[in-house]
Amino acid sequence: MQGIHLSDITPPDVIKKIKGVIFDCDGVLISSFESNMWYYNWFKSRFGLSAMDKDEEQYVFAHTVFESLKHILPEENYQEALELRELPELEEALSYINIQDGLRELLVWLRDNNIRMAVNTNRTDSLSTVLQNLDIDEFFSPTVTSTLLPNSKPHPDGVYYILDKWGMKAKDVVYIGDTWVDETCASRAGVEFWSFCSPKLNASLYISDYWVLKNSLEKSKKNV
Repeated sequence: MQGIHLSDITPPDVIKKIKGVIFDCDGVLISSFESNMWYYNWFKSRFGLSAMDKDEEQYVFAHTVFESLKHILPEENYQEALELRELPELEEALSYINIQDGLRELLVWLRDNNIRMAVNTNRTDSLSTVLQNLDIDEFFSPTVTSTLLPNSKPHPDGVYYILDKWGMKAKDVVYIGDTWVDETCASRAGVEFWSFCSPKLNASLYISDYWVLKNSLEKSKKNV
């Protein structure tokens, strides 16, 4: 079912009252496509393989590093690749990451209006570094990575974990994501899904940028 494409003329009553927002990370909090391409093509080059094709690029953008390396590399190279992850030179991938336009202003507004924020991502131990480097780590609690719980996305464990920490119900929050993994995770958890810059997903709300979302939330609050 197709939802509403948010714009500056969207009626304020379209957005429900929320107590919390769960964000995906890559493609939602940050623009990291170039970073992921550099990182995974580094491994392909290391093992004498050609650069990723389009299907591989889409796969690594939505899955954990362990699933991604297993997907793009021959089985015999997988274990060595896991060991190579510790090389300092791979930290260069972080330099290709940028914060999404308007996100910081949205986070400040959410905080000032007592709306909780959390991250549910298939990133591993790099999440804290990414958030710290962009100076937005203070906004999120808790942060759920693919190694925190037994099951990573699209399993809903991460959402359940966040709801439990917040003491909230599924109806109290929304989930903002940009891939089918996020869409499925939100659906399985019974949480309303908002799609960020991904109009082909099934969502109740489609967000083109965070400035529009912030303005819409402000209008919605005044309309209460």
